[in-house]
Amino acid sequence: MHLQQKIDRLFIEQQRDWTELKSSIEQLDRLKVKEFNWGSGLNVNVQFNPSRIESVSSQVDNSSIEERPCFLCGKNRPKIQSGIPFLDKYIILINPFPILRNHLTVAIHSHVPQRIRRKTGDMLTLAELLPDYIVFYNGPKCGASAPDHFHLQAGLKAPILMTGENELRSCLIIESSSKQEVEERFEDVYQYLHSRQPDEEEPLFNLIAFVESNRYMLHVFPRKAHRPRQFYETGKRQLLVSPGAIDMAGLIITAREEDFNKIGKEVIEDIYSQVSMPII
Repeated sequence: MHLQQKIDRLFIEQQRDWTELKSSIEQLDRLKVKEFNWGSGLNVNVQFNPSRIESVSSQVDNSSIEERPCFLCGKNRPKIQSGIPFLDKYIILINPFPILRNHLTVAIHSHVPQRIRRKTGDMLTLAELLPDYIVFYNGPKCGASAPDHFHLQAGLKAPILMTGENELRSCLIIESSSKQEVEERFEDVYQYLHSRQPDEEEPLFNLIAFVESNRYMLHVFPRKAHRPRQFYETGKRQLLVSPGAIDMAGLIITAREEDFNKIGKEVIEDIYSQVSMPII
């Protein structure tokens, strides 16, 4: 049985046995979405998804991380949550708080920090085995709500998630029919970004990988900030938007209705200008 078929079966079984998961997946059909267009195919959608409040507002400083149990470690996951082994070192899980169709979390077995270097081959292999999916990575300071435990995420392909460079934010595109070549070129990009941010344990970036027409695609979104200044404001000036890979691709997630209502084109442009690092 192919991996996608195994995942399809996992979705059926988990929704049958896990009431809360079934409800959260069904909620995707009722989510509010606003669409914005700048012309020339430049589109950004904004999704109101109240189930993402904990993820969007999560505190990811060291002290906060140390005070809470890791929700990706096997001993802390819900007993009803089951998964599929991948490469003998990961487990593929259904994300109980989805923002995409067939939203998956792919967690490594060991409790190691969120660092993608030397693991892009795993990411590309997963994209190859899941041709209907994108696979994405949020860096420890770029949207990951569990920066202490390495994980990837995946979801069904959508055109807005597969766009590259545009006027709003930077995106480096690595494309090849060779997985090894993509890995090697990513290492060059990694070294370049590290030279721009030498004090960071990992340069700030998000990744989206997918396979299209037998070619491996890796989109790298360089970042210069974790969150926009509005995130740290108070009262009516606050805007709880914490961009990850999906937001950088063009689907901005809001967990509060007031944030969803106030976001317009100027705010979107401002958010991207604050968090996206221009490529020089």
